[in-house]
Amino acid sequence: MSEHPNPNQYWLHRRTMAYFSLAGMYVILGQIILGALKPETVPLAQTMAYVFSANLLWYYGGNAVETVKGKP
Repeated sequence: MSEHPNPNQYWLHRRTMAYFSLAGMYVILGQIILGALKPETVPLAQTMAYVFSANLLWYYGGNAVETVKGKP
């Protein structure tokens, strides 16, 4: 059984995770633009950006693969 028991709940969680990741990326970008990012926190910000990017790739990348998969 490869399907999620409740697909709507599954997609809601994935979408919510993607929105939080986008918000996190905007916060990091805003801190960089405003110069509020301290040098000591740069490695943390880089790690968070990688995690947020992976979440976004998982959400949007999965949709692209499923869309292309159905085409001949």
